[in-house]
Amino acid sequence: MSLIPKRTRVRAGLVWPGREVDGYANLIGARLRKLAAAGSTGTLPVSGPTDGAIILHGGRVVHAESSRTPTQRTGDPAALGLAPGEAVSPVEAPSIGMVAGLLAMTEPIIDAATELLSSKSRYAKFRRSEAPVAIAPHPIPVTALLTEVERRHRVLSQLSAVVTADTPVIRSSALAWPRLQVSAPQWALVVAMSDGMTPRGVAMKLGHSVFATTIEFYRLIELGLLAAAGREPPPADGRGTALAFMRAVHNERDTDG
Repeated sequence: MSLIPKRTRVRAGLVWPGREVDGYANLIGARLRKLAAAGSTGTLPVSGPTDGAIILHGGRVVHAESSRTPTQRTGDPAALGLAPGEAVSPVEAPSIGMVAGLLAMTEPIIDAATELLSSKSRYAKFRRSEAPVAIAPHPIPVTALLTEVERRHRVLSQLSAVVTADTPVIRSSALAWPRLQVSAPQWALVVAMSDGMTPRGVAMKLGHSVFATTIEFYRLIELGLLAAAGREPPPADGRGTALAFMRAVHNERDTDG
């Protein structure tokens, strides 16, 4: 059940104007920064390719929902493609478990915000309230959220040459390798999908992060286990295009000239 009243359907008359050239995402980001600076509490409705809202408490983001991402609130690391059952040393276990748990709890918010802050999204009038509908245990600073959303947009832009969240994917009929090793979360994606499903469709089915699922589909396509419908598979010699996700923002900015 959605925690945002009336699923936030924004009427055209309430939508603030924006500039298509720069993208509405910049305007939404600027609005969020102003709300953060004022320590605002309430809901910022968003409409466009996806309907939803971003909820703030004291100027920090405590919840976000998008009609194009699942509302996954269990804190399950599997939603990020993490396998909680994998063995780690006793020294590493507490810190790894804490980080994985924190990531899993905040991922639904970041995943939704990544969809909401698209180039064609618009925001409506901020609805102030004394207390938000939901208060996350780990509120996210607006600046940190916007930085991560920008990084994800750049990563997804690079992935788009192979697969997007909405690309139909099929199981490969001819594997390039005699033997493949995949993680348990990756195999769960393969089992959950049927030919023609998209990474978003599988993510919605499993309640996983759309962003994380798209990355895993990219990796499975590079391995040759899956293929994007209507696109040539990667080279069979394993020399497909490699993408360093952590350097995505840095690399793209370098190529901007």
